[in-house]
Amino acid sequence: MSPGRRSEDCWKVTMGFSSYRKMLWVTLLVFLSDVESAVSENPDLEHLVAMPPLESNCDGPQGCKLHILSPDEPLTPEEVKELHQEPNQEFKQTLKQSGGEGKPQNPKSKTVGERLNFLESNLQSVTTLLHNLQDEGKVNLSRLEDRLNSLVVLLLGILSGCELPCNESVQKLSALESRRLKTLETKEELPLTVKNVINVGSPVDSSEKTERLFPRDCADIYKQGIRENGIYTIQPIALRQPFEAYCDMVTDGGGWTVFQRRLDGNVDFNRTWQEYKQGFGSFQGEHWLGNEHLHSLTRLGQHTLRIELEDWYNVKRHANYKKFKVASEQNKYRLTAREYHGNAGNALSYSRNYNHDHKYFTTHDSDNDNYPSGNCGTYYGSGWWFDTCLAANLNGKYHRGRYSGVTSGIYWGTWYILTDKRTNQKYSFKKVEMKTRILNS
Repeated sequence: MSPGRRSEDCWKVTMGFSSYRKMLWVTLLVFLSDVESAVSENPDLEHLVAMPPLESNCDGPQGCKLHILSPDEPLTPEEVKELHQEPNQEFKQTLKQSGGEGKPQNPKSKTVGERLNFLESNLQSVTTLLHNLQDEGKVNLSRLEDRLNSLVVLLLGILSGCELPCNESVQKLSALESRRLKTLETKEELPLTVKNVINVGSPVDSSEKTERLFPRDCADIYKQGIRENGIYTIQPIALRQPFEAYCDMVTDGGGWTVFQRRLDGNVDFNRTWQEYKQGFGSFQGEHWLGNEHLHSLTRLGQHTLRIELEDWYNVKRHANYKKFKVASEQNKYRLTAREYHGNAGNALSYSRNYNHDHKYFTTHDSDNDNYPSGNCGTYYGSGWWFDTCLAANLNGKYHRGRYSGVTSGIYWGTWYILTDKRTNQKYSFKKVEMKTRILNS
C-alpha cells in the first residue's frame, strides 16, 4: 500500500474515533446520574455505559462535560496484559468493539474511566502513526528529487552529445539545472502566479521582474563557461514557456542562437503561416526555430544577425546586421535588419524596390508582401520577408547547385555567382545558417 493511501485510511479512522469520542461524552452527560446510582446498587449493570450512544449536540461554547466519576477498581491481570499489547492490535480491537461486531475479550466489563483511557491511548497511537507516515513521505520525496536530479544530469549529457562521465561543460549546465530545481522548491506558487497574470492580461514588461528558470538565450549559457555546440533549453521571457534551440558556441565569439539552417534539402521550407510561427524541422539538421520564438528572442535589447553562406565550391561568406529584430504576430513578424557589415554583400537592402528591411513575413497562405499582382510566397515557394519580390530568399527550394526556371532556390542577390548568362542558369547555395545574439553579450 502506498504512503498516500495509508495516510488517507488513517485519517478516516481518526475522524471516526473523533465522532465516537464526541458521542461518548454526550452519553455520559445524559446518563451520568443514572449510571452512578445503578453501578452502586447493582455492579452487573456497569456494562450499560458501553451501549450505542444517543444522538446529541455538543457544539456549544463549553462542549460536553464529564463529571468526576467514582474511583476505578484495580485492574485485573488480564486487563494489564491488554493495555500492554501492540498499538496495531489495540487499534483493531477498538474498531471491532465500536462497530458492534463482537464482544470484548475481557470477561469482566471495564469502567467508564478505563474505557476513556483506553480510547485516548488508541488515539495517541493513531496520531503517532500519522506523524511517522508524514516523516516517511518526506524521506521518499527527498529520494525522488535526488533521482530526478540524477536523471536530469544524464539527459543533459545525452543532449550535449558528450560521452559519460560528462565533461566540464555538461557539469556546468547541470549546475544551472540544479539551481533551477532549487528555485522551483522555493517558489512553489509561481505557476499559479503566472496563470493569474496571464489571465488578467498584465503588461508583459512586468514579467521581466520575475526570475526565469532557464537561461535567457545561448549567450547566457555561453557566459556560464559552456563552449560546446548543441541543443539547449532557453527562456527569453520569464512568464513564457521555455523552448529548445541549437546554440553555436564557437563561431565569432560564440553564444549564437541558431534559428535557420539549410544543409541537404531534407526539409521542405514551403510551409504555412502557422508552421513558420511554431517552427519545424530537426535541430540537428535543417530547421526553422519559429517566428514566435524569434520575436521572444529579439523583443528586448539590441540584437545582431549573422548569416553564413557556403557555395558548392566550399567558398564561405557571411553578412552581419548590427540591428536585428522580429516583431510580434500582430505586426506580421516584421523584419528589422540594419547596419550591415561582412563580405557577402547587403542583399537585405539591395535597392529601393528590393529592400527586405522593415517588411512583413509572407507565406503561401498569408500574403503580406508589396507585390500587387500576386503572392511572392506562392510564386517562389517559401516563407520570407518579401518586398516586390526579392533580392534574397534563404528559405527557397534546395537545388543542388545550378538550376533553371523561376528563381526559387536559396538566393542571395549580392553573391558573386547569380546567373550564368550563357546558359541562363541560376545558382543555389549548399549551406546556410541564420543566427542571432544580443549585442555586446
